[in-house]
Amino acid sequence: AERIITTGMLKIVSAEFIKGAINSKHFPQIGIPEFAFFGRSNAGKSSLINMLVNRKNLVKTGSRPGMTREVNFFLVNRPASLNFNPKTKKFSGPAPKDMFVLTDLPGYGYAKLSGGMTLQIDKMLYEYCTNRPLLKTIFFLMDMRRAPTETEKESIGFFHGLNIEVVIVGTKADKIGKNDQIKAKNDWADFFNFDKDLIIISSAAKKTGRDNILSLIAKRI
Repeated sequence: AERIITTGMLKIVSAEFIKGAINSKHFPQIGIPEFAFFGRSNAGKSSLINMLVNRKNLVKTGSRPGMTREVNFFLVNRPASLNFNPKTKKFSGPAPKDMFVLTDLPGYGYAKLSGGMTLQIDKMLYEYCTNRPLLKTIFFLMDMRRAPTETEKESIGFFHGLNIEVVIVGTKADKIGKNDQIKAKNDWADFFNFDKDLIIISSAAKKTGRDNILSLIAKRI
């Protein structure tokens, strides 16, 4: 069956959890393009990832923020006939061009986390960003109902300082009107000095923004 839609958008045929890890020693080395999702706790990261891969419960969601406390790796579009040997870090055959790793990074800004846990997550994120040579893009999620702060600006600056591309994804767009969505996008572009083409409006509930994200991924793999 054809695996890539002719419009340039990826067709997602499978998604599976690989592993969760808290340091670079346990990060899987798979040798294919990787895309990470990052954002403030409760920004809707898990819901967006599930929407993106057409799975209801690939990533656990819940009303309690701060649930992701490790780096979780998922393999997308692995054919059933293609096996991966974690010891040799090799596949049993050539990897298809539309196969990639999707990474769910821990959120930030959850007040109930202890100081020690916060420092552990900060270290984990630093190790991740500096040890993933095939990381193509970080999708930075922000709730469209909230104004960005210097924390978001500093985080994006940190990623850019490591030469990592950042795409901003405005989540929960269904919670505000169309005019407010446009205003937020324009305000964000000014605040971050960002290209509007790298700001995507999305809603997991309405499944908006999915095509734009998948098209962007398709261009980078």
